[in-house]
Amino acid sequence: MWKVRLDGTDEYLPPFALGTWDIRDRKRMVQTIRLALEMGINHIDTAEMYPGAEETIAEALRGVDRQGVFIVSKVLPYHASYKGTKEALEKTLRRLNTDYVDAYLLHWWDGSYPLEETFRAFDELIDEGKMRYAGVSNFSRRELEEAVRIFSPRPIIFDQVKYNLSDRRAEVDILPLCRKHGITMTAYSPLWQGRYPSPEKWRVLEMVGRKYGATPFQVALNFLLTRNRDIIAIFKTENPDHLRENLDSLNFELSPEDVELIDRTFPA
Repeated sequence: MWKVRLDGTDEYLPPFALGTWDIRDRKRMVQTIRLALEMGINHIDTAEMYPGAEETIAEALRGVDRQGVFIVSKVLPYHASYKGTKEALEKTLRRLNTDYVDAYLLHWWDGSYPLEETFRAFDELIDEGKMRYAGVSNFSRRELEEAVRIFSPRPIIFDQVKYNLSDRRAEVDILPLCRKHGITMTAYSPLWQGRYPSPEKWRVLEMVGRKYGATPFQVALNFLLTRNRDIIAIFKTENPDHLRENLDSLNFELSPEDVELIDRTFPA
């Protein structure tokens, strides 16, 4: 499995991150986080709006070398004033039982507060050692350009956006802009989050998968990531078998014909 270099940093992360949205069984999630770390997936994604997620991560990381884990959390836009951002991160750090997060993101921007306020707080929090890098989530092209302008000369390291076979807009819209500014695009919902393609399209993935002894989910992840090796895909699971299945999705190479077939079936 290759590593993705975060531009402007010395960080190299795996092409997968483990998400923590909508935890149903805390004990199983703790076990899955620990297994992910054992398997080399050290990038854990969370947010203040994910109920119980930060506390679950804290439990999973008990006794684990903190420096070996890359933790990302996010502040809600209606908490993202200068003062509110600082207070929100303090609460996140207490829930995570850590002194810092590796990256702190504005979860989305809704105009509640000027971006300048949020980024001024980010800038000071970096200087204070409470966050290492700043990022954004769900930002459009215009918003991302504005974020880069405001936060310069510090880097914005992530734009976390929705990206899967049924919604490839980010591939043609956001990804080129991320590359222009040295930002890593992190993709959430790469496996559709339960909103699967039509039966006709699903049968295409099944047919391709049979050639490689792979599931449709593995084919989808393989297509998304092997063509763009600078993207990180965030998936959430509490099932160790699903974790292994997703990680094994990069263990085969799709033929050019199969890439073309998938591209036609799921056009960008």
